[in-house]
Amino acid sequence: MLDDNYDILLIDDDKDVLEAYCLLLAQAGYRVFSCDNPLIAKELVHRDWCGIVLSDVCMPDCSGIDLMALFLEKDKYLPVVLITGHGDVPMAVEAVKLGAWDFLQKPINPEYLLLQVEKALTARKQRVKQRHWGKKQLTLNFVGQSEWTQQVSLQLQSLAETHAAVFFQGEFGSGRTYLSRYLHQISNNKQSPLVIKTLINEQDVPLDTWLSEVADGTLVLKNIEFMPLSQQRYLVQHIQQEHRSFRLVGISETPLIMLTKQQKLVAELYYLFSMTQVVCLPLSQRKADISPLFHYYLELACTRLNHSFSILDESFIKKLTRRHWPGNVGELANAAELYAVGIMPMGETANPLLASVVPTALDQQIENYERQIITEALNIHQGRINDVSEYLQMPRKKLYLRMKKYGLDKHHYRII
Repeated sequence: MLDDNYDILLIDDDKDVLEAYCLLLAQAGYRVFSCDNPLIAKELVHRDWCGIVLSDVCMPDCSGIDLMALFLEKDKYLPVVLITGHGDVPMAVEAVKLGAWDFLQKPINPEYLLLQVEKALTARKQRVKQRHWGKKQLTLNFVGQSEWTQQVSLQLQSLAETHAAVFFQGEFGSGRTYLSRYLHQISNNKQSPLVIKTLINEQDVPLDTWLSEVADGTLVLKNIEFMPLSQQRYLVQHIQQEHRSFRLVGISETPLIMLTKQQKLVAELYYLFSMTQVVCLPLSQRKADISPLFHYYLELACTRLNHSFSILDESFIKKLTRRHWPGNVGELANAAELYAVGIMPMGETANPLLASVVPTALDQQIENYERQIITEALNIHQGRINDVSEYLQMPRKKLYLRMKKYGLDKHHYRII
């Protein structure tokens, strides 16, 4: 494998040609690794190498175009410049379509070759630098040890290199908005605006204003299914006709295919999102993330409050892990902040709503627990009674009676 001591991998089965190109490139200050065997050359490049490839097209065993395809399988952003003495316009067009940076015909104009090498290397180094920065950010801020976390981190790293539309689906509090922010931060458009809008009902929204505001940044639409279908189509047309480089992010609790079947999402948007849907698992399905996430949010809270940070004991961590966390990451973060100010003492239950110093009668404990469950459901579904009723598997009438009993008002849980 080549390391970053080399700028260029030069491939040609003619050793005299190799020597001539090496001399030209070395005189221009480039560090060149030459290879006269394409089958050996294909094993020399790894995904994060910061150099470029110059290759002849007509070679035995493996043509330059086939070799380019093998390189681009490893990294579709690797610049490959193809050189041939037998080329024609259709071949050049086809090579560029397949991903070639440029297609040059012999005899080569040295000045033009060096210009293309400079442009390709500059773009390559910027791409790899951005990729390394993104990986560093993932390591620093993407908290968790579960298999899901590792898979999503890799998926986001790949998506960050594109402007593709992305769809985050999962329960309330499962990290959908956090992942949207995070994707923006590690993307090439991180210096552009991040615009996050929450759709509450099916009324028209000021879409043109939002599109003007986002420019070449990231537009995040929470509850995207509440956008009127006519505006959904307008949004897709805007993306396709204007060839805008902004990223569209959709967020919903409902899976993409279900939104389409329920006619809450137009087919055009479905196809935009279909290859990039990220399912955000609830904490109950990725328990390996609970402890590191709690530590992360606890440390943030302690730093902000200027409190000392103490190590959690194993029994407390086990209680954290056993808890269901229906509010997911949002609820866990709130619990960590409560712990930081001493509301949730070490070793006691991880649920502050159930913690009590004085023993409580069984009936009262049951009522407290029922009230907590209903409250959490109202929070998760933002006061939408139909959704809460379905979530709790409780008839609407019975749910209203329980809410009246515990003094709960659905309007208090709606996002304004």
